[in-house]
Amino acid sequence: MPLWVLSSLILSAKPLNGIPAGGVVMREDDIKVICDAPPDYPDSDFPAADYAYPIDRLLSGGSRKLHVDAGPAKCIQAACNSNGGAGVFVCNDQHNGVDLLLKDIGWFAQHVYEKCKHRADDGTDHVREGQAFCPDNWNVILSDVGSDCHAPTLTGSD
Repeated sequence: MPLWVLSSLILSAKPLNGIPAGGVVMREDDIKVICDAPPDYPDSDFPAADYAYPIDRLLSGGSRKLHVDAGPAKCIQAACNSNGGAGVFVCNDQHNGVDLLLKDIGWFAQHVYEKCKHRADDGTDHVREGQAFCPDNWNVILSDVGSDCHAPTLTGSD
């Protein structure tokens, strides 16, 4: 299993030899992912393709950050489709606000996507709602955003 770098809440897909000064090394298998969670979010099971746009928007975010106010359990939409449905939330459980790189949120969203993906009766891949926890006390949820997507990544605004 490869090692990854976590530095100032920046999760990077750089191998161990690219550790920035002060970086914290963590293993990919240190990420806790729970499917069919959290219980206070609507049950959802979307075709896997419905998550392509929201997760891509996050992963291609470059150096853009998303601010999440102080928690605990302060959650906001991070990315979704313009007509709602499958989306990504990010939650802050710290007692201070955080600024998270979009690509870091996307990295955790990918973990939920992969772990909660399953084959539906019709033979297509679907993804159930799920949650991934960052050791730095924030987490990412894949779930139904309803019909109202107001995530800042929808329009590319900061």
